[in-house]
Amino acid sequence: MRVVLISILAALLCACTPSNRYVIEGTTSKSEGYYYLCSGYDVVDSAAIVDGKYRFEGEIDSLIPIRNISSTNLSDHWEMTRFAPVILERGTVRVSEDDKSITGGLVVVGTDGNDAIHNFAVKGHQIQVAAENVFSREERKALGEQYVKLVTKSIERNLDNFAGLYLLSVSGNRFNDEQKERYLNRLSPAMQRTTAAQILREQIRNNNN
Repeated sequence: MRVVLISILAALLCACTPSNRYVIEGTTSKSEGYYYLCSGYDVVDSAAIVDGKYRFEGEIDSLIPIRNISSTNLSDHWEMTRFAPVILERGTVRVSEDDKSITGGLVVVGTDGNDAIHNFAVKGHQIQVAAENVFSREERKALGEQYVKLVTKSIERNLDNFAGLYLLSVSGNRFNDEQKERYLNRLSPAMQRTTAAQILREQIRNNNN
């Protein structure tokens, strides 16, 4: 009886303990070959395509939680490459090909952070398209302000996942170092403890020295 109870408790603990692993499940029109996970443009992992599907799985890296997913090995060639950022976080990330996608011909969704990046990219593209079709200074200024609001809201809504940190790190000069520091201080406790957040904070401090 004691053995049975221990087994049940062990099973419950395993079920309740969150896994620190990510899963990426992708579909492709290619019948064979590979998809690649890259750090920048350097390949760090590859997955074989089987029946139009591929799968990545691994431990979440708190140092570099954001990779790029690519349909080709970029060290070989760039032609016809599908390429998009992917956040490695708990849950299952779904990647599909879409020639109309504004994120490198790939749609990356399925987890909180990746959904947030996808939605931001779609809305940002809509503003960009609108800006290409207006000519007055006032209209362009209004669209510019609209884009800054989109960036701000997207960061503020994702302070508990890597999407907020990613958008903050690529925001360029839209925020000064003091504003970035304030956003870092508003990250969830779990996000503040990540190596990625600590690196960004150190970069800001170095800029002020």
